[in-house]
Amino acid sequence: MQQFGIFGQPKMLFISNSMVDLYHAIYENEIFKKSNCIWHENTLLDFFRSNLIALGYTAADPSNKVWRRGDKTVVACLVDDFSTCSTNYSTSLPYLFDKNTVVITDNRVNVPTQYDVCQLPASFFGIYAHEPALTKWTPDRRFNFSVNRMDAKRLLLFLELQLRSMDMPNADQLDYVNFNCWAWDGDNNSDIGLLSNFERQYNQLEQQFHTVYDNTYTRLLPRMPFRNHTLEHELAHVQAYLNVVMETYSSDTTVALSEKTFRALCLPVPWIVYSGKHTVAYLNSLGFDVMLDVVEHKYDGMIENKTAAYGDKMVDFLFEGVEAVDRMQTDLPWQRAEQAARINQQRLQDMKQSWPQDFAQWWPTVVDRIK
Repeated sequence: MQQFGIFGQPKMLFISNSMVDLYHAIYENEIFKKSNCIWHENTLLDFFRSNLIALGYTAADPSNKVWRRGDKTVVACLVDDFSTCSTNYSTSLPYLFDKNTVVITDNRVNVPTQYDVCQLPASFFGIYAHEPALTKWTPDRRFNFSVNRMDAKRLLLFLELQLRSMDMPNADQLDYVNFNCWAWDGDNNSDIGLLSNFERQYNQLEQQFHTVYDNTYTRLLPRMPFRNHTLEHELAHVQAYLNVVMETYSSDTTVALSEKTFRALCLPVPWIVYSGKHTVAYLNSLGFDVMLDVVEHKYDGMIENKTAAYGDKMVDFLFEGVEAVDRMQTDLPWQRAEQAARINQQRLQDMKQSWPQDFAQWWPTVVDRIK
């Protein structure tokens, strides 16, 4: 029998005669191919780095995101949460860097900082502009939840979803779930290695989570990496009532967005997104249709308090998703979802068109702060 990994593709792919794991194969997905977002992101970072070198800065970390010249520091970080560039792991966001630091980022920062934050014009998100090929929404399961790279938060959301559904009738047919257990520091070359990644990540969770999820974990362990369908990645997005988006970074102070969110926005399917506090409100303010009349996104203003009980953002996030699906199963808002997709696709196209002029006006103000 053909063994399938994440997104319905064979466990290993051969490209240019070299072995490529599925973490890198995800960049073959539709949004990457149609938008060329990774190329645009890297080209912009190269522009920043070239200018920093011209201004006398030198790279201060292997990722080339932190640059120094004398007592001045510049952090250039796109898409990822810029807090990952700090070594002050126990320090709150306002004090991650000293007062002589300038941060160049697309992140939305919701708190004052002692360092200078230069946020890119929002039209930067035009790098994700694309039109999905699949435009027909034909749901037959509740959620689509697809995760390749594992971390603590993604693991907890997966466990919470399974805890609430695994004892229900036809549990494996409730949702489209693919949890692949890829880890930066793990063994990603076999199912045994991926299972080991899952086990190790679970054992690193705080004790309060073990109290809630130990039984669920024990039942899931033999099935890891977990996949209960064979649909291609894009098809799974239009076969569920609700797309569950898990952004790479979430916090109470910063909004960091990636292709995951903009893929969902461009599809004629309602969605919820686990991301930084007020992510949905931020998207709404930028002119995107977040379908508040279909999904209230009440979780959007909640903080992460790690209780694994009602009142915790992660628990309420999925609970609201279930409520939204229940409503849609009674009255499928397919015309409303198509309308939102058209609006959001056009909004990204408009951003793409305005980006060159917006950037041309923004960049000189940044140079004045880093020269």
